[in-house]
Amino acid sequence: MPEIGDDERKQFFEDGFLIIRNAVSSELVARARALIEEAIPRDERHLLVPGNLATHVDVTGLFNRSTLADTMKRLMGPFPPIISSQVAVTPPFNQSGGKPGIHVDGGWSGVIPESAEEIDTTTCRPKDAAKYFGENDEKRGTNDGLLWMNPERTLSYGSYTALVGVALNDQHEPGNGQLGVLKGTHKDVENCFKAQRDAGGIVGPEGPGWPRIGIGKSGKPYTNGLPDDIRKIAEQRAEDGEPTENWPWPELTPVLLGAGDAVIALHSCPHTPTPNFGPNPRMNIYFRIRRLREGNSNEGTRRVAHGVSDHPDRGYFGQFLEYPDDYDPWSTSIDKLCDHWSEWDGMQSLTRS
Repeated sequence: MPEIGDDERKQFFEDGFLIIRNAVSSELVARARALIEEAIPRDERHLLVPGNLATHVDVTGLFNRSTLADTMKRLMGPFPPIISSQVAVTPPFNQSGGKPGIHVDGGWSGVIPESAEEIDTTTCRPKDAAKYFGENDEKRGTNDGLLWMNPERTLSYGSYTALVGVALNDQHEPGNGQLGVLKGTHKDVENCFKAQRDAGGIVGPEGPGWPRIGIGKSGKPYTNGLPDDIRKIAEQRAEDGEPTENWPWPELTPVLLGAGDAVIALHSCPHTPTPNFGPNPRMNIYFRIRRLREGNSNEGTRRVAHGVSDHPDRGYFGQFLEYPDDYDPWSTSIDKLCDHWSEWDGMQSLTRS
């Protein structure tokens, strides 16, 4: 079992992500990879992964049957059973993704108007909001996503504790569809959530400093997965950095993995998939893990879909869940967004120093 030493913990604390080499055995990797290669229908343009693979025991086994489960228990603490995953395959020679969309998980990212004239510049919402968000936008919207976590519409972002990714093939060479991270900005993201909470209004998009829909320099609207202050950091890094042929995004750090390597990233660490310029599909499996929250009667229930959901205070399909009178899921999640290391038992010696 790979040991997470003091130096690695310090790196994790500073960077917001940590690579663990040889976290998953070659046998488990081969089993999951064969399953995916056999199941995906192929044509010249797409690699489509059947949804039922997300819960297959040979896919979830990359976490449950490997050293990762014990590593996360020691580093983070207890968590509900992992029953699902995100199977993320990027086709070869796939440059259609253009510039990566850096984001923090938990937001709505559906279809938006194509013209800035259709956006209300005061609210940063579509002028015809029902067309894009649905009539009741605190529920699962027209474009299959959640704009709000709670009925009161004071929390507009879902959250978990850690994103754990496992590579099923070699991704050591930049430009092969790697996960890209905005290294070290997790603390800045936490501060943005704190500022919103302290302002007493909405936490997340539509709260202070975070328009839900932005307008790019070209005048085209975009779904905004970052607070304004974090987007400015990314833009400054892009301006100051040196792009290369295979990695034209100097603001991003590529997560370079071999088959069986894993990455652990804080929920608050902004990240993005990147286009795959290489000759082979990029195959990653991601698990979204939230530390067990005492008092939450829905921990471990299948309707939450632990392992894949980025909004586990709601059911995976957007349903509102029942909670005990003495447990407030929304305020609890806001507190954790504003103090992300509080959910990491194995990191407390660093957070107190």
